[in-house]
Amino acid sequence: MRRIILLAVAIFVANMAMAQNIDAMVSRLDGLSMSGNRVRVTEDVDTRSAVDIVEAQRRSKVVSGFRIVIYSDNGQYAGDNAEKELRSFRSMFPYINAYLVYESPYFKVSVGDCLSMEEAQMLMAQLTPHYPKAFPKRENIRFEELYGARREVRDTLVNTATKPIIEEN
Repeated sequence: MRRIILLAVAIFVANMAMAQNIDAMVSRLDGLSMSGNRVRVTEDVDTRSAVDIVEAQRRSKVVSGFRIVIYSDNGQYAGDNAEKELRSFRSMFPYINAYLVYESPYFKVSVGDCLSMEEAQMLMAQLTPHYPKAFPKRENIRFEELYGARREVRDTLVNTATKPIIEEN
């Protein structure tokens, strides 16, 4: 339980760091101010290189997690069938990350970015009617992938929180 809380905090901090991207800040500030004056933003070269270093470190970070393998085969047409399975899955579940991987001699399609076995089991319960042979597999998940998977949930929560309770006509 403590591990899950620490991972949640790490993800939250990574999300906040990503939200403070220099390009986003410059684009927000660059333009007309409320007083009608033009604001011009310039950045220091050292600032850009420091941010690039932090971004590269964030992209290389991995955490141990689970994905659900929905397809695994090593037959003659396994690669083509895996691509077909990947397209089919993405059309049914566009909000779940899906990956096609070749682990000699198998082509595999694994889905989801689960931090715990409990989360993987909840995802499997959702997928079992469509993929009865699916099974969980421990994999390393990059923070980039994890962020992408959690972004939709975060955006939904933010939009719900900022939506006015009483809408004016």
